[in-house]
Amino acid sequence: MKKYAIRTFIPISAVAAVFGLAASGAHAQTTPVFEYDFPASWNGTGTTITDQSAAGNNGHLDGTLSLDAAPPAAPGGTASVNTTAGGILTSANSLLNNSAVSAAGGFTYNLSFMWNGTDSSSFGHTEKLIDYAGTESLQLVTTSGSASLQMVFGDDVGGETTPVSTTVLPSTWYSVALTFGNTSMVGSDVAGTASLYVDGILVDSAAATKGTYGDSLNRPIGVGQLGANFGYLVGFKGDIYDPSVNLGVVPEPSTLALGALGGLGMMWLRRRKS
Repeated sequence: MKKYAIRTFIPISAVAAVFGLAASGAHAQTTPVFEYDFPASWNGTGTTITDQSAAGNNGHLDGTLSLDAAPPAAPGGTASVNTTAGGILTSANSLLNNSAVSAAGGFTYNLSFMWNGTDSSSFGHTEKLIDYAGTESLQLVTTSGSASLQMVFGDDVGGETTPVSTTVLPSTWYSVALTFGNTSMVGSDVAGTASLYVDGILVDSAAATKGTYGDSLNRPIGVGQLGANFGYLVGFKGDIYDPSVNLGVVPEPSTLALGALGGLGMMWLRRRKS
């Protein structure tokens, strides 16, 4: 007999709306880098991924993409993109350079994803979700049965630190926002605070520093793969829904806003093996 586990799915749009509510008195602003929605950005034909934001930073597919079902409770007619055999690269490079990040007061990654459980055996078991130039990367490090969802920052010579992380499970949809805010320049680096939200809840927060190495590489941002023009490498094995990157950070939601998120959650059933 099949068993079901109940889980609350909070669409990224709902999270963003509550972040905006929390920031209404602070006049916080963010500037889009890109927003890819499916099938509006790509309907299964051609190689161009059309930016749905005002930034106009289109991307292109790398490898083989396919459309898949959207998360339960997502708006009708929408889809996720399966990046098991291919990913997306922005056509423009250096979109999160330190000058732009510093001027905007940080950056934000948003997406929903479902990992299919594949334990990648290469590249240190790493699978990229959103990756700037191979340095500032929201990624999974997989094992058999679970994975570490983490944000990695690169220093000036390519060394990596992992200030925030949490554990995720396969065949489960997660809505994730990673913010890097409270920034200040330290020489040519940008120091700040990395905060990881999962399904609207702050799960980890710590000091982080964005070095100059990613900027020096002059590479794109990757979605579902490494942000570099090397072909499909270090890919994410699963589905990604509504990925976006913004310059700037909306302040962390207040207790009131987090309470509101609870009201926005939508119940869905996830099949669990008996």
